[in-house]
Amino acid sequence: MIIGIDISSIQYGTGVSNYTNNLVKNLIKVDKTNTYKLFYSSFKNPIPCDIKYLAGKRVIIKQFRLPQSLLAFIWNQLHIFPIELLIGPCHLFHTSDWTQPPTLQAKTITTVHDLTPFLYPNWLHPTIVKNHTLKMKHALKKCSHFICVSKNSQADLLRLFPSIDKHKTSVIYEACEQKYKDFSVLSIKEQQLLINKTKRKYNLNNFILAQGTREPRKNLTRLIKAFINFKNDHPNSNLDLAITGKYGWGHDINQDQPDYIKILGYIPEEDMVGIHASALSLAYPSLYEGFGLPILKSMAVGTPVITSQNSSMSEIANNCAILVNPKSTTDIQTAINKISQDKNLYQSLKKQGIVNSKKYSWTNTAKQTLKVYKKL
Repeated sequence: MIIGIDISSIQYGTGVSNYTNNLVKNLIKVDKTNTYKLFYSSFKNPIPCDIKYLAGKRVIIKQFRLPQSLLAFIWNQLHIFPIELLIGPCHLFHTSDWTQPPTLQAKTITTVHDLTPFLYPNWLHPTIVKNHTLKMKHALKKCSHFICVSKNSQADLLRLFPSIDKHKTSVIYEACEQKYKDFSVLSIKEQQLLINKTKRKYNLNNFILAQGTREPRKNLTRLIKAFINFKNDHPNSNLDLAITGKYGWGHDINQDQPDYIKILGYIPEEDMVGIHASALSLAYPSLYEGFGLPILKSMAVGTPVITSQNSSMSEIANNCAILVNPKSTTDIQTAINKISQDKNLYQSLKKQGIVNSKKYSWTNTAKQTLKVYKKL
């Protein structure tokens, strides 16, 4: 079988990038039979070296310098120029969340990460909403299967698009990378060395971590307000709030903040384990998520989690986190109070989180995805 996959999203450093990168690497590990054609296109960004080195007898990389905006116009708006004209024949093609190219003969699969553009379009740039709407219009007609990264995403998909047959959908969870799980098996000394190194590099001491692209649905305005209220109630606390992640869109919070609100911006991948492991807790009170990968990253390194009781986050946390109403500043502040003052709760969540994170693995994700390919 020849399997085509659009891997163009790996260039952006987002959750979808992480999904695509890890899925492809693990598919190639577990599948010793089929041939893969990896389609990558970017006008400016070269293909990452760790993907480039996958090329071999069964892995063919088809690289182009076509801008994603042009491909979105050709494939989503005009819906012309089948993917086989670029990568050659294939039996099926796994599309990204951004474009839905037509095919000559290949069956198509797409992964649904979340339904934000349809549920909460006001949180996104109009161009993003328009593009996802056009992509889904063609996916509804053409896709043989929809992979959903959580039960919540599957439920949202079937509710919003009742024409989709449930049997044409599968829930296949994401996972955090092995490097996060490896942290918990390091010696106490090795763990502390990494934590100290990370804190020195980013000028951090005792802090709560917020991680993800800075955009409206991450609910950072309420988180900051809750943290300021916490500091007002505990003026002697040395706890800071460290906000990581690049700016995405919408109103930014990167101005006029107290000095205990640290906007660190984009963190290189090589420092992500250290950042999660160094935090007292992860605060992830997002308004909506299709999966919520930072939850598993923090749990895997033994960092307790505060997250929302809505969408997929409570599903992924699996009763191993403090769940809050993300629209309640008081609720978020109460959770910060608990995690910073209740040592028994802290230790309990630390242990539960490590166990919960082990239920998710990229090997399983790849094996389950391969089953879908074979079924089609």
